[in-house]
Amino acid sequence: MKNCSVWKGSIENYPELTEDLQRETLVVGGGLAGFLTAFALREEGASVTLIEADRLFSGTTGKTTGKISCNQETVYYRLFKKYGRAVAKKYYLSQKTAQDGYLKLIEKYSINCNLAQADSYVFTDGDGATLRANYKLLVGFGADCEWIENLPAVNATYALKMKGEYMFDVLKFVSGLPRNFEIYEKTRAVEINCDTNTVITDKAKIKAQNIIVATHYPIINTHGGYIFKLRQLQSYLAALSTRLVDDMYLDGRSDGLTLRPYFGGTIIGGGDHRTGRCAATDKFGNLKEHAEKLFGTDNFTHGWCAEDVMTADGMPMAGRYWKNSSGIYVITGFNKWGMTNALACAELIRDMILGHENENTSLFAPDRKISGAFADYLKNSLVTAKDVLKSYLGINFKTRKRIPADSGKVVRYCGKKRAVFKDANGKLYVIGSRCPHLRGELQWNSNSKCWECPCHGSRFDIYGNIVSEPATKACKCNCEDAD
Repeated sequence: MKNCSVWKGSIENYPELTEDLQRETLVVGGGLAGFLTAFALREEGASVTLIEADRLFSGTTGKTTGKISCNQETVYYRLFKKYGRAVAKKYYLSQKTAQDGYLKLIEKYSINCNLAQADSYVFTDGDGATLRANYKLLVGFGADCEWIENLPAVNATYALKMKGEYMFDVLKFVSGLPRNFEIYEKTRAVEINCDTNTVITDKAKIKAQNIIVATHYPIINTHGGYIFKLRQLQSYLAALSTRLVDDMYLDGRSDGLTLRPYFGGTIIGGGDHRTGRCAATDKFGNLKEHAEKLFGTDNFTHGWCAEDVMTADGMPMAGRYWKNSSGIYVITGFNKWGMTNALACAELIRDMILGHENENTSLFAPDRKISGAFADYLKNSLVTAKDVLKSYLGINFKTRKRIPADSGKVVRYCGKKRAVFKDANGKLYVIGSRCPHLRGELQWNSNSKCWECPCHGSRFDIYGNIVSEPATKACKCNCEDAD
């Protein structure tokens, strides 16, 4: 099984930024959300520059399932319970508008991205009460839905079927859009000076009138309280060489299965957990068991993991980075529904910068009052505090001899705690044990083969290089400097 996703669009290379710049609008982050924001602004004639820490779409965008779906578990019922019917309907319309927006772009630019129409199912083997309530709301919103009892394809008791949804190859889609704006790759933002609207990168500074932080998880810690508002979930996906389904399926449970066809094969996923809190569980092995149980086969060709930023109410955060910020904006918190929300949020930020009205401004506002959020914020804060205290107060007597081959552990090495990976040949790779973001102690994930921080979800490879934010600095690899 190849350790990579099945999506392999052809994206040209762009230069690294090596000199200081002054620009009108700067987008930080070259994933789908950042790219679509830059694209939307440029379509309206704005001058835009985009920087990406690695390669365009190398993060979450290249690891998606590629579902352009409004059938999002039971989010509408949950919003109804928190805020009422009007808000739930408004969120549904934002997703439907984004779905239609993709179709318009694909037609306008004649993009060959394997767009396919399919029904989508959210299913459950429970009593189905919440799912049915969600269904009734969607019918009232005008969605083309159907209530299903007994769904043999996935051995489910109940299902909410939404007709005529879409799926595509997201990398082929973005490859077909014009890129008539300035792009720099291998250019990581390591600091943002909010007083001067200046982004400091590895080798240069960029001063901009408008800065959009679209880095998956926000990288500015001093404003907005995102370290308390957001959490990251990791999930696992695999591709089978055989086409086993024709439609899209999602188990309504938080850690449930997702299924969709692609080309001549099938994508299966699931096994969600908070980043940095994965016991020694073989997540891909679990997916194989599910595939064998459902379809009698486990012929996996690819396997990969994805990370999603979650909010307390299930809606994204897009708008001013903090209430009174001047020219600094944020996009984050897609809650696993990055296709529709990326476009909805990109157009929202475009309209805010250009002074246009947008009906989602208050809906997605990062400083909105979230019903029941205090308990979620408190839980996140306690989890973070627990992990940080554990790293400082915990006594660890393990040595490198206790590390199995092809595995990593935090051990005593050269008299200090270090994160140590041992490869199949016994070679050791030593980095600091604490995340440079806010000093949480790293945990080894044997499924993704990387180090993870349980506090805010930063991830690092065995060399200490950043895999995903919010960390903006690598973990030190030098033994003498390791923490």
